[in-house]
Amino acid sequence: MELKKVESGYEGALDFRGFLGISEEVPVGCKNIRVYFKIEADVSEDQKEELIRIAQKYSPVFNSLAKPIPVSVQLDSQ
Repeated sequence: MELKKVESGYEGALDFRGFLGISEEVPVGCKNIRVYFKIEADVSEDQKEELIRIAQKYSPVFNSLAKPIPVSVQLDSQ
């Protein structure tokens, strides 16, 4: 299999009233996140779908977004 080009993109639905602090009732984060892949290769659509499944399994970004992980915030005093 020869991959010529692989691109991925993430986009999310966001209500800016929460982000800008205009409304306390609106969540600050994204309502949902969509991931897009563009694959240029001499392979079938089924093989491209399999590549996407593999990418989901091993992508640190995808897994960090899809599976909740602990987040800590601290002041760096240096």
